[in-house]
Amino acid sequence: MIYIEFTLSQRKSEFYRCIVHALEFFRGSPKKIIFDNLKAAVLSGSGRSAVVHPEFAALCGYYYLEPIACEARDPESKGLVENTVRYVKGNALAGREDELQSWDDYRHLAIHWRDSVANVRMHDRLGEKPIDRFTLEKQSLRPLPSIGYQSDEMLLTEVRSTAQVEFDCNRYTVPPRLARKTVKLLARSDTIRILHQGEQVASHPRSYSKRETIADPQHQLEALQMRRKQGASELEAKFMALGKEATEFQLALSKKPIRTSVHIKRILQLVGLYGREDVLKAMREALHYQTVDAAYVESLVVQARRKASLPSPTTVQPKRKELIQLELEIPDPGRYDRFTQEDDDEQSQA
Repeated sequence: MIYIEFTLSQRKSEFYRCIVHALEFFRGSPKKIIFDNLKAAVLSGSGRSAVVHPEFAALCGYYYLEPIACEARDPESKGLVENTVRYVKGNALAGREDELQSWDDYRHLAIHWRDSVANVRMHDRLGEKPIDRFTLEKQSLRPLPSIGYQSDEMLLTEVRSTAQVEFDCNRYTVPPRLARKTVKLLARSDTIRILHQGEQVASHPRSYSKRETIADPQHQLEALQMRRKQGASELEAKFMALGKEATEFQLALSKKPIRTSVHIKRILQLVGLYGREDVLKAMREALHYQTVDAAYVESLVVQARRKASLPSPTTVQPKRKELIQLELEIPDPGRYDRFTQEDDDEQSQA
């Protein structure tokens, strides 16, 4: 029986995860696991003198596996494993360049080839299909623990001010309340989970592309609502700073079934146009007549200015984008040299 899985890196987390997936595929664990001298499994030495990586030793202990390292430069210690590698290259991958255009293509190929080709072929040496032989051999496997081994890649990272965390050149959104806080990121082969204080706050499908942003619409909505609240708070604080009248006016507005922010924003625009004192005076009159409305305040200001024979102010228009981006050619004083030269010629002739 063959289990095959493609990966995009040789990190130890990927190696451990593939072993767990293989054991789950076979639905049991053998007594021994034979491995080459890769850094994810062996810190130093080889064969019987190999110093096993402590994290790999923990994985083997969890599944009651006896780790056996191959001897250096001894291909026979690997058994028939190299034949299987050649079989994968020559049968699963050869001639499929046009089919394998994305990472998902490789992942789908691994499952399809494993179940539809490799494990149902007629084995040359055994004379039977691996899937049929396995029905007998699987009885020798020991049952797996009821709780799976934690093979997720773990990373402690700080959330960006944009409420995103970065992993493998991609960004994943989190609730905006966690901006600039430290979270724990757990990466599986297909999902990214983000935890804060032991609670899962986000989950995303893992992307194997580069420079992508994987966003949860709920996080984007929360960020938009938070920005609106912050903007409203800043607007209210600026309005209340005008004086006592503004505080009373805002309190009266809040008692009405209207959008308070619309009226506050309009009155602040009036302050910029007519000045603080004229607007406060109009608000005092509006409160006296119990007509709390931005349009009424503007009407009172305009009436007062007409009585005083004051001109209507002109609203300052922002610069047009075309004018800002306009580039003028730097004048060349040398163009005017010819006029000086003509005068010099006339003087010389005289």
